[in-house]
Amino acid sequence: MKLNYQLSNSDFLEYQLYTSSKTKMQNKKRFRTRIFIPLIYIGLALYFYLNSGNSVTAVIFSGVAVLWFFLYPTYSKWRYKKHFRKHVEENYKNRINKPAEISFNENSLTAKDLTSESKIDGTELKELIETKNHFFIKLATEVSVIIPKGSIENQIEFKKVVTDLGAIYVDELDWVWK
Repeated sequence: MKLNYQLSNSDFLEYQLYTSSKTKMQNKKRFRTRIFIPLIYIGLALYFYLNSGNSVTAVIFSGVAVLWFFLYPTYSKWRYKKHFRKHVEENYKNRINKPAEISFNENSLTAKDLTSESKIDGTELKELIETKNHFFIKLATEVSVIIPKGSIENQIEFKKVVTDLGAIYVDELDWVWK
């Protein structure tokens, strides 16, 4: 089986967002920020209320804490997406819209692009992750090969070939960036 395709900004961006959403450290950081900032505002509200009896300032700080808690997920989603979009534009600019080719043999795959050619043994394939628009072949080294679904004529055969090489199939069809 041989695949020829080109990767766009959105392909690299979706991979970055997917990987970030599955990273425990990133998720902990986002959770801590969502909780920690409102706690600071609640602390300030208590300080102003107890020390000066200023209930207006206390209510404002409390309101900001509540707003932050409920609006932070939306802000965080937008901010991370903006960050990764810039990251993709800076770091993948030489790979965007350039031809790439992947061919599968009995026990390996070969990936080619303009700058390199890699032969990857089937034992190095860790996971085949399927999202709504992409397949990510995750290697044992935690590096992934991004393949847009539109470039694959027979997706069932593709999944069989990759899993026969040793990759574990991971269904992430419901995944969305949050």
